Amino acid sequence: MKTIRGKMLIALLAGMLVTVGITGFFFIRLLDDILLNQVKQQLQDQTMKAAHMVNADDLDSLDSDSFRFFIKDVLFYADYFVLDTHDKIIASSNSGQVGKTLPNFPTGREGIMQISGSKVLYSEAKLSHQPFRVILYSPLSSLRALYIPLMRTTMLSIAASFIVILLIGLFAVWRTVQPLNRLKEAVSQYEPHLMNREPFLQADHTEIGELISTFQVMADRLQLHHRHQLEFLQNVSHELKTPLMSIQGYVYAIQDQVMPVEQGLDVISAQSQRLIDMVSKLLQLSRLESVDEEWPITEVDLKSMAEEAVYLLLPAARQHGIQLHAEGVSHTVPIAAEQLFQILLNLLQNAVRHSASQVKMILECPDDGVADWIMHIDDDGPGLAESEREHIFRRFYTGTNGVTGLGLAISKQIATRLHADLVYSPSTLGGARFSIIHYPQAMANGNKGA
Repeated sequence: MKTIRGKMLIALLAGMLVTVGITGFFFIRLLDDILLNQVKQQLQDQTMKAAHMVNADDLDSLDSDSFRFFIKDVLFYADYFVLDTHDKIIASSNSGQVGKTLPNFPTGREGIMQISGSKVLYSEAKLSHQPFRVILYSPLSSLRALYIPLMRTTMLSIAASFIVILLIGLFAVWRTVQPLNRLKEAVSQYEPHLMNREPFLQADHTEIGELISTFQVMADRLQLHHRHQLEFLQNVSHELKTPLMSIQGYVYAIQDQVMPVEQGLDVISAQSQRLIDMVSKLLQLSRLESVDEEWPITEVDLKSMAEEAVYLLLPAARQHGIQLHAEGVSHTVPIAAEQLFQILLNLLQNAVRHSASQVKMILECPDDGVADWIMHIDDDGPGLAESEREHIFRRFYTGTNGVTGLGLAISKQIATRLHADLVYSPSTLGGARFSIIHYPQAMANGNKGA
């Protein structure tokens, strides 16, 4: 049986059989000792009785009918014989034994010996006035007759206990497997697009309850992911539809000769480039989320990288009358340089687009052990309203003067892959501050696991 129910039943039956076997073995041993001790005690009493009879009268006064006793309502007969100093039988309940010699007869007062091929339990007593020994004995086979009613009662009680324990075990197995079957049924019927579904089951504090809670959390994540995917598809459709409609409208305008060709082609070219940029960023974002791509790690001076990014965007900043510069000291780290440089360019482009007069990039190397290094991009623009801050890293959220609404989402994904975090805060310049905070490897893995 490969099911949990089958394995639990087999384990239960095996445990019960072993328990019954051990209990039965030790019970029989205990019962045998108890009965044997009772027979020994009765034989000793009867032997002392026989010795008293011989001392009072003579050997002829011995009669086997006088040596009877009851144990558990079972009648036992004890036979006898008398030995002289040479271990010769001078009197016996079995006349055929008289005159025989028993060499090396045990000298103990009681024990087990073999007579005429049968094991007997004997008891001995010495006569006080004559040099004789009186031995009474009873065959052990008669003792076994006591076992039948006792064993019958014992086996009935064991069988009743076995059945009761089995029923309790079956009920426990059923109670254990029932929520698992219900969970299996609920999981098989689960559909992530059903947003208003009920929870799987009522979870408790047991192991199965924790499993149900885990499935519930997993289902909530799947549902959230499905909702985000729907929103993503809707946003993609909307964002791609806008430039396509513009292109189509200007094509019709050129065909109908209601707009100069050069003006229409300029708009078509700009919207086409916007489409290309948007599709390129969508592909990059999809690759970041679905492909575990290995990025080459190189030793990079963060100060030099910041200055290079500033140098590339300096012409565009000057066209808008914006001052752009980098601050900090040299700090060399091993990192995926190309991906980090892409984040810096995206953040600097956004800062230049929204800044009023200056953009500043600051490199910090804190010694508190929380972060390895931090890079801030500050501007003196209008910043973000409270309502915008929680949406700024979502896909297609363009805000004011935004383009595709994908740059910050891509930068956030890259930063996560680099064991860093990209966060927003108000800038000391009065505008927005985007900070890349790189954590130590162990701390980053711990946050990821959490």
